Amino acid sequence: MGIRAAFPLVDQYMGIRMEVDLSALASGRMAVVASPRRLRKEQSYGYIHALWWLWLEDGRCAASVPPGAAEAVADILESVGSRQTQFDSEVAERLKVPVDAALADAGLKPSDRVIRGLIFACDAAHLRRHCHGECRRLTDEALPPAEGLRLPAHCFPDGIVYGVIADGRVVAIAHAHRSGLMEDRIADLGVETAPGYRRRGYAKTAVSAVVEHVASRGGEAKYGCSPNNGASIATACSVGFVPYATSLILSAPRGT
Repeated sequence: MGIRAAFPLVDQYMGIRMEVDLSALASGRMAVVASPRRLRKEQSYGYIHALWWLWLEDGRCAASVPPGAAEAVADILESVGSRQTQFDSEVAERLKVPVDAALADAGLKPSDRVIRGLIFACDAAHLRRHCHGECRRLTDEALPPAEGLRLPAHCFPDGIVYGVIADGRVVAIAHAHRSGLMEDRIADLGVETAPGYRRRGYAKTAVSAVVEHVASRGGEAKYGCSPNNGASIATACSVGFVPYATSLILSAPRGT
């Protein structure tokens, strides 16, 4: 096995969100921590990450769970035979039992969605810039979006947003989520292209512009998508993102 690319800022960013010190976790080791953050809605998202389980490319494994669920979750994860079984439905059902019990103890609704994801990372050394169409930084909604595209208004005026302009409209955008954490050093990517303008390289162009923006300042970028979203995976890889981790989240609705 070759040497894995290291992304210390992504490690730090994910560690803060999960309340796990990923930098102190050796390859092949597992950490399960109980965190009150698993009982609160994530900023920029409308739901609670009740369980957040990462299996990193270098063999580290970490899970963040609600208070009261750590011991039972650790027992389940210890019994998981390999990384390939992380996305098995049976594993998720087993994890729901202690997690939902902890949510109930906190007066919250049980988890109602399983989110399986791939996480990629990129920095200046890996970035491949694309230049399809006119791409510029956006700080407001002065230019209208093309039909089927939503502008990330919550990122204006100070967030990192780049758009591709065609026919006098914004046809593709990439932005860094306003996570409230390390926003000057980490771009947690979101990307969207209007249906009528897909397959023209516009998403690659906008994503690479956001990565260049943060990487030129010594930062790193994170990109997540579903394992079944081939187009999104291809966009990430074309820009230079490399696999960082697989992720399984048990999501719970906000509020009681």
